[in-house]
Amino acid sequence: MESDKTIFGRQAVIEAIEASKTITKVFIQRDLDKNRAERLIRTLENSKIPFSYVPIQKLNKLTPHNHQGVVAQLSEITFHSLEDLVETHQNNVLFVLLDGITDTRNMGAIIRSAAAAKATAVVIPTSGSAQITGETIKTSAGGVFQIPICRVSHLKDALYLLQSYDIQSIAADEKAEQSLFDIDLTSSVAIVMGAEDKGVSQGVRKLCSHAAKLPILGKMDSYNVSVAAGMFLYEAMRQRLKS
Repeated sequence: MESDKTIFGRQAVIEAIEASKTITKVFIQRDLDKNRAERLIRTLENSKIPFSYVPIQKLNKLTPHNHQGVVAQLSEITFHSLEDLVETHQNNVLFVLLDGITDTRNMGAIIRSAAAAKATAVVIPTSGSAQITGETIKTSAGGVFQIPICRVSHLKDALYLLQSYDIQSIAADEKAEQSLFDIDLTSSVAIVMGAEDKGVSQGVRKLCSHAAKLPILGKMDSYNVSVAAGMFLYEAMRQRLKS
């Protein structure tokens, strides 16, 4: 069974996945019998759809119906294939990779800036990240419908793919030695933004071609991540318009 934004019931969720519906996340009752959920979990893992185990109270809040211990959230957008986009757009691409951005409003604001800068796509991981919710769509001012959104299992895989196409990657890092303004952003590039509290994760940072910081003149430690992303995108756009 399903409503506008949710599907509930084990078989209904499996059928939705097999019908290629775009699902953001699946919630499974924490104490659900594993044998009864075995096929569902196998289907989720094969389809690389994120899922988590939650108390039954969470599921009861998501739907008043008999959910049988499983509720899936439908995505309001269609996700794009990163590989297809890379192969289609060969010249001067501009990707934005989001590493651990868990605040939906920050994500929406970044997508809005990426759409305004006419970036090629925004890339998010399936887990450890905010997903595209109604609040994300609202904060993006409709930007989610103007720019492709790609969802990947791991950002490391995305970086390896971009490297194979000679696309350099730049990690936003307030402790970096190099200023963003000293990096050439006119060629194909991927900007990697990290979580506000931790920044870009160490494993992802090691795979990036460069790290760059934004100058801070006042007595502040850092910028809000969505503001910083806007400045990175603006600098890329400024250089490209000038060249």
